[in-house]
Amino acid sequence: MAAPTASQTDQRARLLDAARGMLETSGPEALRARGLTAEIGASTQAIYTLFGGMPGLFEALVADGFTGLARHVEAVPQTDDSVADFFARGGAYCDWALINPQCYRLMFGLTKGLRVQSGLEITATGTLANFPEGQAAIEVMVRSLDRVIAAGRVSPVDSVVAAGQFLSATHGYVLLEIAGAFGHEGEGLQIIASLASNLMVGLGDSREAVERSLLAATATSREAHGGRIRLATPGAFRLV
Repeated sequence: MAAPTASQTDQRARLLDAARGMLETSGPEALRARGLTAEIGASTQAIYTLFGGMPGLFEALVADGFTGLARHVEAVPQTDDSVADFFARGGAYCDWALINPQCYRLMFGLTKGLRVQSGLEITATGTLANFPEGQAAIEVMVRSLDRVIAAGRVSPVDSVVAAGQFLSATHGYVLLEIAGAFGHEGEGLQIIASLASNLMVGLGDSREAVERSLLAATATSREAHGGRIRLATPGAFRLV
């Protein structure tokens, strides 16, 4: 297959930019080839030439979403406290998902009438995802847990399995938060912070050490968010 021309590369990037904007404005179900190409002044044939059709465009959006999520999480600086870093990165995961809720829905196949082939397939055998961008995103969490294990903070565990446990908790929180299930702003953060603490204690860390790390993670999150985050109660975040 011939390499894309500079013009095609530019047009592909502009279509993805338009699709990202429409995605968050109207949701994945509202994306249509005619509307997207009209946004950049192209014909609908461009979707088929550059992506093989709308399914290919959705695949590209999913891959782009996981790349952006991984970049955002990995940007959290590392410290000497591996558990605090893990909690802070979990907070960054939630931040990104709640800023990009429609993309997040698409990434995890939570759409009506759309079938996106890419998706996470976490297994105990070490398979994390069936596409490279998803694999890379989950490996950010696994590497962070590997640091926790190497530091001796928890018992030796399979970091892939443990990552699946934390992802299950975090993903559930994000979806409930997107749905507005927690009512007052920040209430859900108390729940997910306590749940993450309990999971870490269950893996072998002490309650006292986890609380210290949670305080350190709060400081990191406060700095990243311009002072909007404080510790509401032991083991709980609250936005103010």
